[in-house]
Amino acid sequence: MKKIKIILVVLIVLFIIIQFIPAGIPRNKPEDEKSIAKSSLVTGQVLNQLKKSCFDCHSDQTKLPWYAKIAPSSWLLSGHINEGKSHLNFSEWEDYSRREKIGLLEAIKDEVESGNMPLKSYLLIHRDARLDSEKISLLSKWTSETSDKILE
Repeated sequence: MKKIKIILVVLIVLFIIIQFIPAGIPRNKPEDEKSIAKSSLVTGQVLNQLKKSCFDCHSDQTKLPWYAKIAPSSWLLSGHINEGKSHLNFSEWEDYSRREKIGLLEAIKDEVESGNMPLKSYLLIHRDARLDSEKISLLSKWTSETSDKILE
């Protein structure tokens, strides 16, 4: 019984200590003219869906949940956000070249249609981010139409 108490105390102390290790979650930045949200390429339903399903990991407007301040979950969130933004950051849309934008739109379409995005782990907490067939169709159509606009 004494060993269990010692192990429990050690675990509690370790849990407290890890709270001081920074997670590296990027800070939000104000939305500016570089954001796809300010672009004429996206409006209405599509923009709302992107904000619900994509922006938390793929923009500088992340809405962090309460557990983002508690290690080790903060480390996992940080990893997802940093990785997501390394592939696509909607807040920096205008910094991408035309070729990159078209590639990103194709990737969005592929990821959404395959069901790889949004991540299953994200959907456990964010049920409103789920994409049913109608929303997938909406986003797929938007990516195709937007690619065509960029090519013009």
